[in-house]
Amino acid sequence: MDPNSTTAVARLHAVQNHLSIQPCFQRHAIHNDQPTGPADLARERANSSFKVEDMTEVILRGKENVEALSLAYQMIQRDPDLRMREGHHYDLTRAEDREQTMRQIARTIELKKQIKDPRLRQALFMAMAFYSESYSMRMYVHDMLFKQALMLFGTSEQQDKWMDDIENWRVIGCFAMTELGHSSNLRGLETTSTFDRAANEFVIHSPTLTSTKWWIGMSGETATHTVAICQTVVDGENHGINWFIVPLRDPKTGRLLPGVTCGDIGHKSSRQGLDNGWIQFTSVRIPRENMLMKWASMSPEGEFTPSPNPILSYATLIPERFTILSGSQVVLGQTLTIAIRYGAVRRQGNHDEQILDYQTHYTSLMPGLSFIYMLNIVDRELFEKWDEVAEYAQTDAGAFMREIPDQHGVSAGFKGALAWYATDVLESCRRACGGHAYSSYNSIAGLIGDYGVVTTGGGDNVVLMQQSARYLITALKWAQEGQEVVGSVSYLNDYKKILSNPKTSFQDPRDLLSHEFVIDALTWACAKKATDLAAILAEAGKSNFDQAWNTNQTELVRLADVHAWRYFLILYQRGIDREKHTSVYGMLRKMGQLMSTFALRKHLDLFLEEGYFDGTHAKHIRQLFLDQCKDLRQDAVPLVDAWVIPDFVIKAPIGKYDGNIYPAYFGTVNAAQKSFEPPAYWHKYAAPLLNAPRPSDEKKGCKC
Repeated sequence: MDPNSTTAVARLHAVQNHLSIQPCFQRHAIHNDQPTGPADLARERANSSFKVEDMTEVILRGKENVEALSLAYQMIQRDPDLRMREGHHYDLTRAEDREQTMRQIARTIELKKQIKDPRLRQALFMAMAFYSESYSMRMYVHDMLFKQALMLFGTSEQQDKWMDDIENWRVIGCFAMTELGHSSNLRGLETTSTFDRAANEFVIHSPTLTSTKWWIGMSGETATHTVAICQTVVDGENHGINWFIVPLRDPKTGRLLPGVTCGDIGHKSSRQGLDNGWIQFTSVRIPRENMLMKWASMSPEGEFTPSPNPILSYATLIPERFTILSGSQVVLGQTLTIAIRYGAVRRQGNHDEQILDYQTHYTSLMPGLSFIYMLNIVDRELFEKWDEVAEYAQTDAGAFMREIPDQHGVSAGFKGALAWYATDVLESCRRACGGHAYSSYNSIAGLIGDYGVVTTGGGDNVVLMQQSARYLITALKWAQEGQEVVGSVSYLNDYKKILSNPKTSFQDPRDLLSHEFVIDALTWACAKKATDLAAILAEAGKSNFDQAWNTNQTELVRLADVHAWRYFLILYQRGIDREKHTSVYGMLRKMGQLMSTFALRKHLDLFLEEGYFDGTHAKHIRQLFLDQCKDLRQDAVPLVDAWVIPDFVIKAPIGKYDGNIYPAYFGTVNAAQKSFEPPAYWHKYAAPLLNAPRPSDEKKGCKC
């Protein structure tokens, strides 16, 4: 046959294929418009390889907590002061959002006093945190940042004075750390607290525009007090940063107090219900006793005693950074639920496939799905340790001092590495929902906006990763000098033994499923990178240290990232070992194995550069990752169902539990349509364009 003829026939077949009626069109033909979503989700749930209820009990730490959370969601849905009264959340103005958020806070504080069951009180806060990110952040600023500062830095006498008012919201607090010209560099903060011996008072002052406290949550409209971090000046000498309680507003009138100027930051990417603001102090006088004096102190005689270690000034940031794990669960839990349910309902392609069955689709979502389970398990491990350390702050100062460096290193590395990956997961979810994710009514855009600040707030991730790297380099130096290092860096005690094996023992692809094998590989990578970078920095010497650090900055950040993922996997395995008695241990282990492969794949370039793995090893790792994602896809819908997030909380019609997404989506959009009449601007601007007279000599034109 003539080759040209063959080509022509092939082209005709291709055209015919494009023009033929595809299954997806047949399914949605006008006389056959039966939704497949409900049946698809029902089948996904029926094929689950684990019991969803058992997984929910693991996530929420017991059946009693599951029941309490269910009741809490019911309370929100029925209480007009807690729920969205009318319309859609994403149609609220900033003023409406703030009023609603404060109304919700007032109501939950009222209910907190009435509810006797501590489980239900905690469940109500958790449910509201999922329901409203602005509510969550306002509560977080007061309860975590403001109150935690008093607990960590205040004496027992100061806690006795303030704590009852804080617990009962007779004082509304905020946390004034960052400034217009300074954020992560706390030593460069400009706000001053100057001691006046004659008056036995501190004078709080903002000397420059850049010293304005900036991005301070709840300072814009609400807070009556702040804990402000200031440079402490005594007799003309700067003694570094310390914390001070400064009144801002009259609790009865809400008016600003003399010398205090607070304003609102204005419109933000998201979290409009949180009144982020700015503060300027003009010679504001506070009693000496308003300096938080557990560690540093000022005596009545005017004698200043510094804290035993400057790192203590940053201690309150440690639990703040650990809360990244719980906060990420709130946002990712909803986003992944939406994306995975939509992926199981949406059908597209020559054979009308569920889009979740496409390899590019499930490989983009399954690691994130495993990640939120890891966040949940590791969150418990971290806070059990932190609660122990925080207790030392009240009972054993020496033990507190010994533990703080490692806690600081872990919190910095986790905040950076995990928050960065969480943003990747959010973007994967947005892409997985196509154009529908661009609609605010499907929540993902808003959730991405809510989370956007996380990579900067509480410490810029790049800076924190360098803090983690600096801790690793210092810990290695201690180990090289014969000192024993503990906690997350304890492996550095054996750095010589670790580095004595420059190549992997990997022979069988099944080795990759071993937790110990993966940890050994990541341990080698950390030790190798740390020793190489430490040698470079040591060779540079003190005079060229900063230049050498900057020249190797990206590699230092990579070191911190590998170290963070290594320790994250260790804590996850430690956490799921507690669940060996449950029916879902196998599934928890499967997700851990996927994320172990993910961590190796993420840092594959490092292993290949150093010759630890070769090309064959890399192929095995990549293939295993694809296989694990495909395997987990079969349980994707039940795994998001286990988070038991109700539809009214998710607020996204394309993520509805029953799968009947299109009528719900259209109904939501249609309900927001106020009128089908032309808008005022149409008559003002469009009509004159459309009805402008034509030149007399023009013969052609639209006659429609």
